[in-house]
This record gives sequence, structure tokens and C-alpha cells, in this order.
Amino acid sequence: MADRDFLEEIKHTEAEAASRIENAREEAQLQRQMARQQAGELIDGAYRKAGAIRQEKMKQAEKQYHDLVSGNSSSHHATPIRVPEDTMAKTAEMLAERIVSILEHR
Repeated sequence: MADRDFLEEIKHTEAEAASRIENAREEAQLQRQMARQQAGELIDGAYRKAGAIRQEKMKQAEKQYHDLVSGNSSSHHATPIRVPEDTMAKTAEMLAERIVSILEHR
């Protein structure tokens, strides 16, 4: 009789362990689903925020562009810089050498 009680206790313990394992798996699955949902919401929010920032930057860039084109820019009223011809020639030569150097190493 003691052997039967012991075997029944083992079967009961095994069944309880299997039940706990299944419950833990279900709970882990729910937690993963919730984490995916939260991550998706965060990503969607980040995309919306990035879109709003991008749109604002585009508005600013368009305004600056229109200001430059229409001559309303404050830098447009500045006195143009006069560069001596020899300095301009040296700069052009250095720039040409740099361009050739870059193109040779492609």
C-alpha cells in the first residue's frame, strides 16, 4: 500500500510540475507578446516623431531657400570678399591637383 501511495504521490508531483511548466510557458509567451507590442508602439512613435522633425526641418530649409533666392538673406547684404588674383590662381591650382589625386585613387 505504501508503494502505491508513493507512486501516486510521484505521479501527482509530476503532473503538478508539468502543469507549472505549461503555465510558465504560457506566461512567458504573454510577456513576449506584450514586449513586442510595446516595442512596436515605441517604434511607431519614434517614426512619427522623426517625420515631424523632418517636416519641420524641410520647412526651415525651404524658408532659407526662398530667402536666399529672393535676396532677403542677411548674408546677401554683406560686402563681397575680394580675393587677390594670385591667391585665387593658387587656390584653383591646389583644388585641381586635389581633384586629380582623388580621381586617380578611385
